[in-house]
Amino acid sequence: MEFARVAAMVAVILVHAYSPLVSTLQAELGGPTWWTANVVDAAVRWCVAVFVMISGALLLRPREESAGDFYRKRWARIGVPLLVWSAAYLLWHYWREGIDAAQAAAQAASGSPSIHLYFLYVIAGLYLFTPFLRTVVAHTSRTGLWWLTGVAFAVGVADQLLSLVEGAGGASAVTRFLPFLGYYLLGWLLLTTDTGPRATRYGAVALVLGVAGTAAGAGTAAHMAGEWGPGGTYFYGFLSPPMILAGAGAYLVLRTAGTRLAMAQSPAAAATRRAVRVASGLSLGVYLVHVMVLYTLRDLWGVPDGFLALFAAAGYAVATAAISLVLVALAQRVPLLRVIV
Repeated sequence: MEFARVAAMVAVILVHAYSPLVSTLQAELGGPTWWTANVVDAAVRWCVAVFVMISGALLLRPREESAGDFYRKRWARIGVPLLVWSAAYLLWHYWREGIDAAQAAAQAASGSPSIHLYFLYVIAGLYLFTPFLRTVVAHTSRTGLWWLTGVAFAVGVADQLLSLVEGAGGASAVTRFLPFLGYYLLGWLLLTTDTGPRATRYGAVALVLGVAGTAAGAGTAAHMAGEWGPGGTYFYGFLSPPMILAGAGAYLVLRTAGTRLAMAQSPAAAATRRAVRVASGLSLGVYLVHVMVLYTLRDLWGVPDGFLALFAAAGYAVATAAISLVLVALAQRVPLLRVIV
């Protein structure tokens, strides 16, 4: 799980580095630069799904722990960062973009104070129901759990599909977690299934098909509309069928890679395990701070035109990862800051 968490952390940074090119803020729709960015972005969009599945894998195992004990531990882990970083990003957006109080309140109420913080609201909602889901997991057959997971995904897919209807619904801070319940359950189910070569092959095929479907679907939808809009955004959403395939496939592939790394005996493998363990411990903080770092770098240095924008995005991603890791490592040494990263 540590290896999968670090891979998802890197993937999140890449998504935010390349997404402005895909949304045509920094690239022309349909050109070589746009298509390359589209493929790169689609290839790493599984990141949030994997984060949610990791949480399900680690927390849904039935154990002797009262609901009160669970909530106290999880509040320290996710509740304080949720409040602090929501406020911090709203203030940052006020300083950077000039949003007013009404806009800030709307973003907070929607559970998305910044482009990435919705994840905290998703995890907080899933944590709220985890003690009860553990009871379901402990007393339900695997067939029953697969049915429950399938129904949860069906609801999520329908919810995202209905979002294409103009004016239909919308998530709030207290409902953002619901469409991700399928991923949460799937993380536990896939963790406790066969880890042999067949599962890995299935995972690799699902990952490739999911990435290809996402890139092709988003490209086709944008081409038909003549602009980047709801159609392309739908395929990039975490509950589109291609993205579900990619998320499950990435999870299986990363699980196998992490298992092999854990079993390897070479000095290089041991050094890699140590590096992964350190990076994994910093991953939540990196997720929280990286948007400020990335946007600040782009504000300072800009983005070149044409194909060079792809290399600039890669450079910004590397710089953002390095700076964020250092900042979080330093923050974890300060008692007052340690609780928010």
